[in-house]
Amino acid sequence: MRREDGRRAFTLIELLVAIAIIAVLIGLLLPALGRARDNARTTKCAANLRSIGSALTMYAADRRGNFPHWSGWQHWDKFGTADDGKDGDASGPGWTEQMKAYVDSVETYTDPARPRDEAPFCYFMSARYTSALTKNTMYTSLNESQVLFNSQFVFLGDSNQMNLYAKPYGNNPTRPDCDPDDANQPVVFFDGERPAHALTRGTTSGEGGAGGGGSSAAGVGGLTNLLFLDIHAASFAAYQPSAMTWRGREFTNWKDARKD
Repeated sequence: MRREDGRRAFTLIELLVAIAIIAVLIGLLLPALGRARDNARTTKCAANLRSIGSALTMYAADRRGNFPHWSGWQHWDKFGTADDGKDGDASGPGWTEQMKAYVDSVETYTDPARPRDEAPFCYFMSARYTSALTKNTMYTSLNESQVLFNSQFVFLGDSNQMNLYAKPYGNNPTRPDCDPDDANQPVVFFDGERPAHALTRGTTSGEGGAGGGGSSAAGVGGLTNLLFLDIHAASFAAYQPSAMTWRGREFTNWKDARKD
């Protein structure tokens, strides 16, 4: 088709074909961009875990191998004030508050895949083993000497237990807990185990760290990031008995870690 000035113009069919090609390209690119964004968030989360783990190691080095103690539900910045231990806050500092001299920014505890304002503390510290050794006594600490399998002992990780998040994001009616731990309820969930609103990380084939679970379809199960006591992080799509343990001197899952 030609215009009156002699130059060729697009026909309606050509325009429709061009629009269709653009739509196909967009359809191909959007999933790839989504996967790239999910993978970037997973990488950032693992970096946060390594940063916290390194800080915890420095904390323990200053205290004869003792890590911060675990306790109950803690409200950030109430420790040391007249409000400590009131309105749903357990007395004393949460483990993240004990780390103030070692972690530069509170944002390090925030998972980039979660809403920062509603979920400011997204990583749990292991307390299941410590609670087993002390008959579930709060304000007790893990010592490095109590762990033999440093590269398999689950030390930190994604907290997917929605009871540890405050409403409206989570289930708890009080303020966010700055002392998330796994002493009395599971916080790690793998494929088919995730409660409502728990995070699903996208993955591509080959991810999973050292035996970290291989590929998993995004939106179905995804990955869970864990940090081990030797400060290496890995992503897992499924529970792997030979790669992780919740006790320091034998291999167990979370449930069996308090069998004493």
